[in-house]
Amino acid sequence: MAHGKKVLITKVMLLFSGVAFLLLITSASKLALCGCAVTMVCGFYFLWNNPAVSDILQSTRKPVYIVLGFFVCCAAGSKFYSTWVISGKIQKISEVFSIEKEKLGFVCVIAGVIAATPVISIGLSFFIEALLSDVKNAVQKDSGIRENMRRIPLKKSICMIAAVYMLGIIAILRANFYYVDDMGRAYAGYKDWARLSRFLSETLSSFIHMDNYLTDVSPLPQMAAVLFLAFSGIILLYVIYGRAYFSIWELLALVPLGLNPYFLECISYKYDAPYMALSVLAAVWPLLYMKRSALTYISASMIGTIAVCTSYQAATGIYPMLVILLMLKMWISEVPYREIGSFCLRSLSGFGLGMAFFKIVILLPVEGYMSSSMLGIKEIIPGILNNLKKYYTYVGSDMKGFWLILIAALVIGFLWTIVYSSKQKKYLSAIVTVIATLFMGLLCFGMYPVLEIPSFAPRAMYGFGVFITILAVCTVESRERILLKLPAVFLSWTFFVFSFTYGNALYVQKEYTDYRIRMVIDDLKDMDAFLTGETITVQLSGSIGQSPVIRNMPQDYQILNRLVPITFRGNWYWGDYGFGHYYGLKNIKSDSSIDLTTYNLPILEDNMFHTIRGKDNYVLIEIK
Repeated sequence: MAHGKKVLITKVMLLFSGVAFLLLITSASKLALCGCAVTMVCGFYFLWNNPAVSDILQSTRKPVYIVLGFFVCCAAGSKFYSTWVISGKIQKISEVFSIEKEKLGFVCVIAGVIAATPVISIGLSFFIEALLSDVKNAVQKDSGIRENMRRIPLKKSICMIAAVYMLGIIAILRANFYYVDDMGRAYAGYKDWARLSRFLSETLSSFIHMDNYLTDVSPLPQMAAVLFLAFSGIILLYVIYGRAYFSIWELLALVPLGLNPYFLECISYKYDAPYMALSVLAAVWPLLYMKRSALTYISASMIGTIAVCTSYQAATGIYPMLVILLMLKMWISEVPYREIGSFCLRSLSGFGLGMAFFKIVILLPVEGYMSSSMLGIKEIIPGILNNLKKYYTYVGSDMKGFWLILIAALVIGFLWTIVYSSKQKKYLSAIVTVIATLFMGLLCFGMYPVLEIPSFAPRAMYGFGVFITILAVCTVESRERILLKLPAVFLSWTFFVFSFTYGNALYVQKEYTDYRIRMVIDDLKDMDAFLTGETITVQLSGSIGQSPVIRNMPQDYQILNRLVPITFRGNWYWGDYGFGHYYGLKNIKSDSSIDLTTYNLPILEDNMFHTIRGKDNYVLIEIK
């Protein structure tokens, strides 16, 4: 009786704590609050009736989990404060209690963080301890296998692949290139991820930079990204192979995960890199619990999906791809259809609940270079097909011809490996494997094809890199045919080499940009207009283009045209940001409401690199 009463009190405490956490992460809209209420009811039902909750309640109470839970709740609290303090609802409440809305918001955050910490601490304790237990059992199971190049243990595998990734991005780190948004963040120290509903990125940045003002702490963020990628890759192998040791071939197959051309752009961001890598880790992490209870696996999948959506949404296709692959491997191994269907249903439930929770409770609408609005019912099929066509058109033009040949060989090797190892009928296995491969190829770009205005930037397409990594990992598992492994190894090597090409291209572009900007400044500094002390409106037109070194490269390096940004040109916000902020130019301003190219301004300076026109308080720099 006493034990039952204790469990009852614990459940009530967890319900109260869970409600507090939900309120911390809920947006201020009515739809979000309704979604929060529905989640509370569902959570109440499962917590009260599901027998698996007993395992959670018996989780260890180590102090480390309380600390971690407190930090997670602090992260949610910062999201709550930034969202609710600017809302009209808290303004009305503050008027009732005659207290400033900032103070009221701060009090609510403190109360919410304290109240929410218990449920998050217990949840972290359960998931982490379960994971450590499973990994420990797997390692002990394989402990009798002698260590060699074919049997590399888990810890050493993580270190090896992290070292490869770190070596691959050395040229990018050497370039020390402020990649697009980096220019603004380094200059002004702002975050601005919450605007895109990336609240996990917004919060973790304060811990990585140890301040709300984000100074340049590179290469620390890129090093964190490498660790996230290394763990993601090893989890990928662990889940697909079902063992805790790997061969050198299998580790080599992971190289495209972190060094594919699309993710190299993610690594180029000094500020964003760790959160983009974290989205990959969040996508593969839930599959570690696939053999646990339905509630545990569904909860992990839901949490992982929400973490993906609040770090970088381009990774939303990774989890579905892996689910399809694992279902395929279960099918060729003649696992009962009921078990395959159960795994599919649980995976779909966790992913669907996570996406629905993010869409209803967390997502902030955004319109701009991309949109959070989904295609309408009538346009959804043709819209998705059109967007997918654009994505693969970019893949075809981005990749060198030799890369495409290797990828095609990889697809064929994947099909051969799966069909050859299948216990099902070969012709049926071939059909099912082709269908599964097509679905993975369609899902690799995540939810972006469903949006009205998706992002086609390389950083939004790294799901394709994960797709070819999955193919490579499955192909090299074959121990009999070394020829099937060669496309994966050659592709890994080409991407590894390209990472140095790209990093050095960033460096020469940076040097070229600095040279061209300094030439313009040398011509401006002695002009009368800049000596009066009055504010001058300066505008750029034209572009310096790529560095002559990059332009001289073979035409099949088209990917560099998309990866290497031109940060000294007109008609782009970041095209004149460095020029206007990084060189100490005084009394100048940018005004996008006017177009000085339509003004008949007299020529003040003309040479082979640029023409400077100006009159009164207007100066137009025409870049050649």
